Amino acid sequence: MTNITEDLMEWEYFTDTVGIKGELKEQVNDFIVTELASHDLEDDGEHIIVKLRKQNMTTMEAISKLSNMLHISKDRIGYAGNKDKRAVTEQYISIQGVDKHDVNQIFTEEFDLEVVGKNGYIGLGNLSANRFEITLRQLKFPQDDIRTRTKDMVDDLDGKFPNYFGSQRFGSARPITHQVGRHILKGDFEEAVWTYIAKPYDEEYKSIRKIRQELWDTRDPEDAAEKFPEQYRYEKALLYHITKNPGDYKGAIKRLPDGLQELFIHAYQSWVFNRVLSQLLDEDWFDPEYEIPLVGFKTDLKDNRPENLIEDVLEEEGVSQEDFRLQEFPELRSEGTHRRAFADFRNFEILEVGEDDLNMNKNRMKVKFDLPKGSYATVLLREIMKN
Repeated sequence: MTNITEDLMEWEYFTDTVGIKGELKEQVNDFIVTELASHDLEDDGEHIIVKLRKQNMTTMEAISKLSNMLHISKDRIGYAGNKDKRAVTEQYISIQGVDKHDVNQIFTEEFDLEVVGKNGYIGLGNLSANRFEITLRQLKFPQDDIRTRTKDMVDDLDGKFPNYFGSQRFGSARPITHQVGRHILKGDFEEAVWTYIAKPYDEEYKSIRKIRQELWDTRDPEDAAEKFPEQYRYEKALLYHITKNPGDYKGAIKRLPDGLQELFIHAYQSWVFNRVLSQLLDEDWFDPEYEIPLVGFKTDLKDNRPENLIEDVLEEEGVSQEDFRLQEFPELRSEGTHRRAFADFRNFEILEVGEDDLNMNKNRMKVKFDLPKGSYATVLLREIMKN
């Protein structure tokens, strides 16, 4: 079995019912996300409020392209949260220093924009919930069984599910984000850089996996940047840097966007959280209101079972709370925060169970539900699918 340090898919389940298996996101419109938010619109607000509808791109990619089209800094565009890439999503953004006419002049096939009014800046977390409409495919059980099993598990969950961070937090094809964070926290910047650039995983395209494997084995940056396709700009940037500045791995990390550098640390905190929550579920622990720490240098690790497990994990990992001060990366330091062990879900509805039009002799199910900000639809569905 893969070491749990590398494997993100073996976290404990909450329910015992046999899952329905299946696959997600076989096509983009199988995963539809709508942001539920209330922005009181004004006539004279400093920011234009816009509905952004996109598909097959991350929120950050859309913001980056939009800022280029409007010829403004990305800092003038606010949004409440990152939405899935392989999905059809709708969310609100705020744009400072432009007017409705500027936005209406933007025409692209990559996303749609609809000006809805004016208000203040929309920041991270500035939403109430997200509504999901998702199609699960390649279901082998008979249609009645699919419906019955799903209803049974939803009843067992009783409106709450383990609030794990989803696999996308760590990198779906290459779950290395938390590993890079671990190396940065321990001051091993060289290993952080090579893990980010080169560590290979089977889920990637064979051609890219071959490039990474060769680099992972040789650790030779000379001419390696040219082997990566153009869209792998971050790998190329790091390789160019260490080619011109041998040994300056800390400087290489600083070439990455600030948001990505922060994500490395946040992903490691998330990985510790998931590992602790999984252990608690294995022990049949249940406290629907408990908030487990996302550990940082100011976290008060009380003498409770969740906090005891965090101490155990950090000791095993060779990471201390003081490491989160990140003396050499002060802009990345983290005091720590908390996250509920169990998240609420509401309005779960089975919209349709029928034949899978994409996969012969298989069935599909379409469901709809609402989740609070910060919780993952894939995690709730994981409990039902149990792949």
